[in-house]
Amino acid sequence: MYKQLEQLITLTSNDLNLVSRRFGQRTDLTSEQLEMLRILHHYNMLSQYDLTMKINKEQSIVSRWIKKLCQMGYITSKQSSKDLRCKDLMVTEKTKALVQQINEVRVALIEARCQNLTSTDIECLNNLLHKLNNRHTYVQ
Repeated sequence: MYKQLEQLITLTSNDLNLVSRRFGQRTDLTSEQLEMLRILHHYNMLSQYDLTMKINKEQSIVSRWIKKLCQMGYITSKQSSKDLRCKDLMVTEKTKALVQQINEVRVALIEARCQNLTSTDIECLNNLLHKLNNRHTYVQ
């Protein structure tokens, strides 16, 4: 049963990632860079260190991505008012529009997958996913 669940979750995840890859091809960004923008958009503002920890990549890679995204107009970087050693990162309107487009396509994909479900089925699925996501057990 858990093997089937893993397969179904993986299929859905792969399709959602495909959305990001397609947007990445159009914008000359990797799916990882797009995910970084989505995370930054979610938090509105993060330090470079916090963003690096959230995406679990090497600091040097994240620094290169930040430089590229700043040059492309997706994020801005300013000196932190709390800690002068840090820079705060914020998304621009360009990123907000891009993330909104990506999210709309992802939602449309989920809607298409759920079109044969009743509203009760969707509510049940939503409740089950909340339960699964509230239990953060990580396998090492």
